[in-house]
Amino acid sequence: EIENQSADVLELSHFIFEERLTESFEISDGVVIPAGTYSYDHACLTLVTGQQRDIATGTSICAGGFYDGRIFSFETENTWRPSMHLRLALSGEYNDVHLPQGNFITRLLRVNVDVAFNTAWSWENFLQYDNDSETIGVNSILRWIPRAGREMVLAVNSQQQDFDRDGRFRSYTADATLKLSYTFRF
Repeated sequence: EIENQSADVLELSHFIFEERLTESFEISDGVVIPAGTYSYDHACLTLVTGQQRDIATGTSICAGGFYDGRIFSFETENTWRPSMHLRLALSGEYNDVHLPQGNFITRLLRVNVDVAFNTAWSWENFLQYDNDSETIGVNSILRWIPRAGREMVLAVNSQQQDFDRDGRFRSYTADATLKLSYTFRF
């Protein structure tokens, strides 16, 4: 690992895994990992830049063993802070897995948009897409903290899924929650 005074880090890692599965499990559609003991390793190269920057990243590339097969992984989170009131982040994970039982690719994409209107009001938004389950999740939180010990939070959540994988997503859950808290001091 190499780190500079600006908190930028470049890291080369080697991981050794041993897993004992007491029962088989389906890791992807039609791909079942049998029960047993598995030993494998993989190496990663990671770059993380200091979070004090207007544009920051955390990115890893990994390759190596995975159960009785191989995996290539790419993970990144990129953040842009154009002002002290706005934070935009785009992140994702990509895994290309090759096993004797079958091959599959997983993708997970996330978008965050956070707004701090002032010291009392903020709005956090999160959108996530997962290709394995074909779901899109949306989470939005409006927060008001007029003073320490007093808070109001309005959270709205929604999930859509492409049940028949035809490219059309349909809503299957949605909820809204209002939370008020007040701390009494005596």
